Amino acid sequence: MKIAGLRIIITGAGSGFGKQMALKLASEGAKIAAIDIDQSALENLKYECPEIHTWVCDVANNAMVENTVDDIFIAFNGLEVLINNAGIMKNAPLVNILNRSDRKHSVELWNNVIAVNQSSVFFMSRACADNMINKRNKGVIINISSISAQGNMGQTAYAASKAAVDAMTKVWAKELGRFGIRAVAIAPGFMDTAGTHDALEEKMLAQWIEKTPLRRTGKIDEVVKTVIFTIENDFINGEIININGGLTI
Repeated sequence: MKIAGLRIIITGAGSGFGKQMALKLASEGAKIAAIDIDQSALENLKYECPEIHTWVCDVANNAMVENTVDDIFIAFNGLEVLINNAGIMKNAPLVNILNRSDRKHSVELWNNVIAVNQSSVFFMSRACADNMINKRNKGVIINISSISAQGNMGQTAYAASKAAVDAMTKVWAKELGRFGIRAVAIAPGFMDTAGTHDALEEKMLAQWIEKTPLRRTGKIDEVVKTVIFTIENDFINGEIININGGLTI
């Protein structure tokens, strides 16, 4: 598929990967539906690029997702691309022996991470795939995964959520291919983003950089370029595309 003229939904589009995807794809001529829970972030995005359409939505809330996706399909009269980008990174060991009050991994943190990183991908893909099939729209669902899906120490909830994203991607590639709908996951390594710096101490991040053969973090633009490649190559399906500088966990 050529980018120009495509109708694209991007979740978590108010900042980070999602914002840069929205701006780049819009500049290439795509019609963008930017979704985020942060209304002010969406307003800033629209200020930078008035052509982008915005919807405030908590993608971890299925009822809001259903209503928002229906609104977008009515406004756009269809869809070719869904990019499930919304996510949060939270770190915690399963048992923290240094914590005197509660040694065990927080159930609230677990539920929050699974809701945002895993359930939202299911909710959005479920709603969009049904509408795409009904309208006979061929296209692709792109899920943003992570190197942590391989099992990164200290990230029980985050790693579990991203491993689930990888698994769902493969299932949907098999189920939806007959309708001309592909499913692909993109799994970045450690990237130079605010989220990475917020989640990891600089000393720990430096250690990961040292273990990366290219000796640096990735750039947002490198993820965006991979998204474009995935959209344009119609024979990529069911793959987890790793962008990690050669790092393995």
